[in-house]
Amino acid sequence: MSTIPRTATEDDVTLRSGLSKGSIGLGGTLMQSIAQISPTLGIFYTIAFTTGQAGVAAPLTYLAAFLVCLVIAVPMRGLARHLPSAGGFYTYVSAGIGPKAGFMTGWLYAIMVTIVPAALAAFTGAVLQDELTSKYGFGVPWWVYATVILLICFACAYRGIVISIKFLVVMTCFEMIVGLGLALSGVLHPGVGGVNLDGFNPANISNGSGFFLAIVLSIFAFTGFESAAAVGEESRDPKRIVPKAIIGSLVLIGLFYVVTAWGLQIGWGTDKLAALASSPTAPAFVLADRLWHGASILVLIALVNSGLGVCIACTTSATRTIYGIARTGALPEFFARVQKTHHTPITAVIVQSIVALVICLGAGLPLGPYNLFNVLGTTGTFVYIPIFIMMNIGAYLYFRTKHPEEFSVLSYIVAPIVSTVALILIAYNSLVPLPAFPVVLAPFIAVAYVVFGLAILIGRNLRPGNRAWMARAGELPDVD
Repeated sequence: MSTIPRTATEDDVTLRSGLSKGSIGLGGTLMQSIAQISPTLGIFYTIAFTTGQAGVAAPLTYLAAFLVCLVIAVPMRGLARHLPSAGGFYTYVSAGIGPKAGFMTGWLYAIMVTIVPAALAAFTGAVLQDELTSKYGFGVPWWVYATVILLICFACAYRGIVISIKFLVVMTCFEMIVGLGLALSGVLHPGVGGVNLDGFNPANISNGSGFFLAIVLSIFAFTGFESAAAVGEESRDPKRIVPKAIIGSLVLIGLFYVVTAWGLQIGWGTDKLAALASSPTAPAFVLADRLWHGASILVLIALVNSGLGVCIACTTSATRTIYGIARTGALPEFFARVQKTHHTPITAVIVQSIVALVICLGAGLPLGPYNLFNVLGTTGTFVYIPIFIMMNIGAYLYFRTKHPEEFSVLSYIVAPIVSTVALILIAYNSLVPLPAFPVVLAPFIAVAYVVFGLAILIGRNLRPGNRAWMARAGELPDVD
């Protein structure tokens, strides 16, 4: 039996899609990506670090990170235009490199976004506990909030993509309005130093290594833009919509981060940025209490929206990716079961929800919610790196061999090389020196993900009768 995947082309649609086709448009697909990026969490909880490393030049770190991510997105956009599949990276890499490489790439993405909601729910619950207890005396433990968040994610995932996207549209728009509103308030009522453009002047980069480290963190504040691919089968005209959502989400979040970072620094006072960097409370809360006369509750609501939104978006990405892999036979068939009424991958939804809840409580209670967030968030950094590198290689091979008429040196050689070098540098600077405990566990957890995936791959292929999936791994489902 052949183990070479059949060529994936627009006419090769032998796989069945049981998902709800044509349910969401460009706006919904765009919000899937933006929500998984998590805008206000991404800026409110990185601005202190980036300011500490880059000083007044912190807004430039977000701009540089945006440009790096845009380079990563270039080959991905081309793949999304030809390969609209819930399998996402699994389909991309299988079609470009081969089924085994595709499985490992899809597996890494699926396991990562399955577990991320555990960390985000714990973190959001901890923020709620700290703020509501200290300011309002409402002493509910973090794990109660986290459990409620994960139950809401399960309900949205079970009911289908339409209800999930409706949640994401409302929550994401609200949180971005709050973030931009706080930044605008900072510009209208600046702190010591007044309104200035020092944050955009490269001459103000005083510490090159610190500036680079700030870019590293900022790059991974952008991750999530790729998740539009997971809902491709449920979007209208996915070959057009998904590429636009991938690039559009990056552009919108790039603008949001740069403007918000600048406004927060101006509001705090560019002559007192050392205090911003060392603030024991998230600077957004401090600014909101000063600029909005104690109304930091709006920031808290925005952060809860952001945490819940990213959990819902990751749940969608995880369950669709698992479904896309299982549909070809690379994972057990029951993961490809679809609920008849809502057209959701029901087994994947149940398993993902249980895993997230067990890790949230099982690891969060002994480690603490903030440590769990830091460990699993850093683990995601190490997992994203090989995923993007494999995607780069897959894009080059796919367009070189399957669509040579569209092959572009800039898009499929220069962009992949530049982003791969950047990713390797990020990996090196994340490992040298090794971080302190418990974050030092992150690279070992990432290796465990790989070992687990290899064990499944080897076990799945032990019997020759189980290898038929390798001929289907790069094929397309029956989407329009």
